[in-house]
Amino acid sequence: MVNEAGIEPHVPVWDRGEGKDGHFGRSDFIYDEEADVYTCPNGKELKRFRRNYKTPRSGITRSNEIKYRASKRDCTACPMKERCCPNTEIRKVTRSVHESARDVARAVRETPAYRRTRRQRKQVEMLFAHMKRNLKMDRLRLRGLSGARDEFLLTATAQNLRRMARRLGTGPPEIREMAIA
Repeated sequence: MVNEAGIEPHVPVWDRGEGKDGHFGRSDFIYDEEADVYTCPNGKELKRFRRNYKTPRSGITRSNEIKYRASKRDCTACPMKERCCPNTEIRKVTRSVHESARDVARAVRETPAYRRTRRQRKQVEMLFAHMKRNLKMDRLRLRGLSGARDEFLLTATAQNLRRMARRLGTGPPEIREMAIA
């Protein structure tokens, strides 16, 4: 939906299941979109279903993930079992139903434009965190849109005055000391 509109997703992608301590992660498994299977580093297939059901199943969990499982026979005889699934009988790999969009976001993550927008986003989010934590803007006290706008404007004005005093060096001594440090 974002890709179809021509918008680059400059959002972080949290990847779970990446390998640690020399173990294989999800990225070590190759996904074949046409066959809808993963291939392990030893060349064996991980499938959604190992048998045919009378009533067809989607295989999608409540958390919008699809689970792919290896055959117990393949994992038991595998020479790479200690690096792949040392604590379980078989290897399981999960894939989000939105994985194609996540792949696009991963590709964008490697561009210089993403690094630039990440720095910009951090600057803005730090200001909001400062408002919430130090200026007690964790909840609004005034009601309605105009009250919220007024309260936010006052808080932003106070924040800008603090920044201006720090840059000009004309604020109270403790602010000047913070600016020097």
